[in-house]
Amino acid sequence: MASTTKEAPAKAKKATPARDVPYPGSPDGEWFHYTPEEAARFLPWSALQLKRRAYARQIPHNEGGARVTFTGRDIREISEMTAVRPLAETAQRRSG
Repeated sequence: MASTTKEAPAKAKKATPARDVPYPGSPDGEWFHYTPEEAARFLPWSALQLKRRAYARQIPHNEGGARVTFTGRDIREISEMTAVRPLAETAQRRSG
């Protein structure tokens, strides 16, 4: 049975090419600006959580052009903040 209604053509989504993202600990990644989605690959939080924490000024970030980005240094600093330390190491820090 033939359809009598015309179906609107679906809008084709433009495929955004994936950027070549360096590792945050590499020399190229030191000052590279990662989007929250890219930074979330290296951190224990989702992109949305990273944005919320950045807006609340809880984590280091950059706000250039009204967009939140993270440099490799920011990602490494956030990683240090979220690292779980062995009990012996934390006890030494408190007593020392």
